[in-house]
Amino acid sequence: MTAEQVTIQAEPKTSYKKWFVALTVLVVLTEQSALGFQLISPALIGLATEFQAPDIVWTITVFVLVGAISTPLVGKLGDRYGKRNVLLVVAAVALIGSLVSALAPTYPVLLLGRALTGVSTAFLPITVALVRDVFPERIRPVSIAICTNGVGVVTVLGPFLAGWLIDTWGARSIFWFIAALSLIGAVGCIALVPETPVRNKARIDVLGAAWLTVGILILMWGLRPAQANLMADPSSVGAIVLGIVLLVTWWLAERRIKVPFIDTKLLATRPISTVILLNALISAAITVVASYLPSMLQTPGEVTGGIYGFGADASGVALFLLPAGVVTVLGGLSVGWGAPRIGYRFFLLLGSACMITSGLVIGLLRTEPWMPTVGWVFGGLAAMVWAACQGLLMEVAPVEHRGVSAGMLGAVSGALGSITVQIAGLIAGSFVVSTLGGGFPIYSATGVALPFLIAAGLGAVAFLVALTAPRTRASQPVRGAAH
Repeated sequence: MTAEQVTIQAEPKTSYKKWFVALTVLVVLTEQSALGFQLISPALIGLATEFQAPDIVWTITVFVLVGAISTPLVGKLGDRYGKRNVLLVVAAVALIGSLVSALAPTYPVLLLGRALTGVSTAFLPITVALVRDVFPERIRPVSIAICTNGVGVVTVLGPFLAGWLIDTWGARSIFWFIAALSLIGAVGCIALVPETPVRNKARIDVLGAAWLTVGILILMWGLRPAQANLMADPSSVGAIVLGIVLLVTWWLAERRIKVPFIDTKLLATRPISTVILLNALISAAITVVASYLPSMLQTPGEVTGGIYGFGADASGVALFLLPAGVVTVLGGLSVGWGAPRIGYRFFLLLGSACMITSGLVIGLLRTEPWMPTVGWVFGGLAAMVWAACQGLLMEVAPVEHRGVSAGMLGAVSGALGSITVQIAGLIAGSFVVSTLGGGFPIYSATGVALPFLIAAGLGAVAFLVALTAPRTRASQPVRGAAH
């Protein structure tokens, strides 16, 4: 009898109230991935001025980059040593990172803290795998959707919280708040969340993990936003080429290793590769918009000649973002409710279409306050793809590889999101017409539109990929998938 069968047979004796309390604790942790953008984006101008850092976007980039690197390793460790145990370790590292950021005396130390906090990106995939292992079958789809898209105060009021913290206590207060969440989540996890009985005792390919890490780091250094004229810098071009070579050779080497760090053969199967690619495309699109939209809203309209910008403070940005937060929650819940009935594919197609609409509206309509609000509402609806992809992946992934499969999903999404933000920054950087205090850029009409149009393009590609996605419903695995 497998561990999963034991879990399923125990369901009639469980109390759903107990599981929803445990779910609440897990959401405190998983929401930190979203808060890594919601809280930091409105603080970028203040941090750029305080640290005199025109490349302040690296506070987001390094967060995403470390998340991309750490999620597969965290997933692998979770499969081997227990997903709850690994959640606690990640919470401790995220807590330390937040404290380092809050107390940082210099910009490099701030980036170090943000790098450590980046491991919180792994909260989501390892939690989703834990939920799939131990939660009762009846509430699994909605529980996974809630973990993915958030619920309640944290998601809906996150932008207002950011505004109040920043306007009242300064930009650094956001790091203290995230540290408190890590601590609360860790304590609650110890007290209320059960450990999974599923274990995979396969050894960890340390060389493969290091190889992947170095490849991504070198590639990202070549795409650093501080370098506006990419092709004029031989070191950037060389780093990009070397990074690509390392990643390609890593992929080929992993296919030959008996126990690889990431099973690339599993990654290449159509059901899993489709889900991972879809999630990565939508994540990249949302990351681009989330990185540039708050700054666009905060820029004074008079310095752009009315092309864009509303001079919003952090609390004002929250008002623009509130409707999107509400529909993000509703979209995730709709996936949890609808997936057992109509399958995941419908939500993948709908979410991708919403991402196209979001990028086009924000990129092309910028002169009235309602325009970016409406555009980002569609972005919030696009986030239903996250819930659908996480749920679908847990149906098609092998039981003993759920943690690392979820980690692979996060790694590819984080890497593509980070790279896309850099590319968008490099392209938009060619259209900077002036700067504010601290070197914050002011773009031309073309420059400010391009990141959002790139997001729309990613949504279009995602829609085409979604057409090939499995039609599986929740708790109905794809025929032929390994379980």
